[in-house]
Amino acid sequence: MSEAEFLSLSVQQRVAELRLHGEHLGTRQHLSHHVHLYRLHGFFCELWMRAGLNAVEWVEVARHHDILSEYVQINTKDLLR
Repeated sequence: MSEAEFLSLSVQQRVAELRLHGEHLGTRQHLSHHVHLYRLHGFFCELWMRAGLNAVEWVEVARHHDILSEYVQINTKDLLR
């Protein structure tokens, strides 16, 4: 499935595709949302859930390095050994 095909799906269909074929890579907090990053068919997707609710508000393709870098955490103590 390509990015364009994924984006043509409804939100419910995108969630189903992530559940079946996605690999969860991490979670970040953005304002009042928990945002989950997935790898899916060679691209990255974010699943947005409002904090305190158990409902998906949006699923989108994540293409920007600034956003993807928010999931990376470096332990500087390990770098200094």
